[in-house]
Amino acid sequence: MHLCNEVTRRQFVRTVAVGSAAISLLPATSWFDAQGGVFQTAKDPENLTDLERIHIPKVTLPPVVEDGNQASIIVAMDHPMEDDHYIKSIQILNFADPVVIKGQCYFTPLSGEAYIGTQIRLAGGEGQVWVVAECSQHGKWVVSKSVKVAAGGC
Repeated sequence: MHLCNEVTRRQFVRTVAVGSAAISLLPATSWFDAQGGVFQTAKDPENLTDLERIHIPKVTLPPVVEDGNQASIIVAMDHPMEDDHYIKSIQILNFADPVVIKGQCYFTPLSGEAYIGTQIRLAGGEGQVWVVAECSQHGKWVVSKSVKVAAGGC
């Protein structure tokens, strides 16, 4: 007995596309997640406040990737990792790919720092890679990086 309805790939892709379009229409300074929470972004990326500076992920991703099978990405944060204030998780997303979640890591204060260095697969063409960091006190913060992929890996 199945407890949930089966979803076809076409239905899934259509849902993701509609969701991505809806996200792009929201104000740039905050988005709503599925639980009604808010994704926060920098109001002025060139002039971050102290709060934004520790919560906005620093993403290193080449602007042009020759092989989408091996796109190197680094996500680092200058956030404290204290018992009551730390980064809980970081997600790497690309809504243009069939597999949207490219990476997800969970942290505790014992992790010492919130840092990811890995390779991800990206579809060919121009796109955006999104990174979401969740703070135990200040919610979810999002940043995106544009990338052009010569030969797609997905």
